[in-house]
Amino acid sequence: MEMNTNLIMKHRVYTIDFNRPKETNEALLDFFKDAQKIKGNDQEFYHKIIKEIESMGTKLVDRATVQLAKSLEEEIRQLAFEKVGI
Repeated sequence: MEMNTNLIMKHRVYTIDFNRPKETNEALLDFFKDAQKIKGNDQEFYHKIIKEIESMGTKLVDRATVQLAKSLEEEIRQLAFEKVGI
């Protein structure tokens, strides 16, 4: 299984490295907070995810949360393409 990857949103890169849970969870927090600003809907959804990441802290990285982030990354990318007509 892949040990690291990058999430990209707009012009920002969020590094996901399963060997560095503290830094990765900080990156995931930033990613979901930024995604919430862009998508702006379903406050409860983002609040729940952010609380889960905060509760994990420095212990581990939840792979399901990373998969969710990858899905959101793709969804936001598609929205951006649709806005410019690609």
